[in-house]
Amino acid sequence: MDLNEIYVAIVNAISAAMGPAKDYPWSVVTIFAITVLMAVISSGVTRAVVDIELVRRRTLELRAWQKEYTQALREKDEKALARIKKKEAAMRAAQAEMSKEQFKPLIFTMIPFFIFYYIFYAVFGFNQLTVAYSPIPLPFVGEKLNFWVWYLLSSFSISPLIQRVFNLPSAVD
Repeated sequence: MDLNEIYVAIVNAISAAMGPAKDYPWSVVTIFAITVLMAVISSGVTRAVVDIELVRRRTLELRAWQKEYTQALREKDEKALARIKKKEAAMRAAQAEMSKEQFKPLIFTMIPFFIFYYIFYAVFGFNQLTVAYSPIPLPFVGEKLNFWVWYLLSSFSISPLIQRVFNLPSAVD
């Protein structure tokens, strides 16, 4: 049995097990539940492998430095700018440290999530099926939403809430 046959067997088994849950209107709820599950897994892994307090501290330091820098630029305060620029290397190092921390979850989630998405992409008809309808036409998408579009819209709406539940830093903290 080759890899493609295994893939088709998995997709067929999941598709059969889901029954009507993969067809509209149940697909709306099913994909939203999948989105919640993926966000919970991602946030759980992030919580487990990222030093959250370090990221929060570094974020606050960077924001304070950027605010100081912007204010000195506006006021054209050369002395303050010179003093602030001396901290620039340290701020870049802090930003690199933050990026490294925020990258850690990808090591654990990227391949399993790609496999998961690839399977459900097939279960929901390779984007050929309408799984949800928008009450208003969306730019570039229209009113009929396929798996990827509905998954992305669901993810953008639920991920920040799940991150709050897991007390993870976000762009608005």
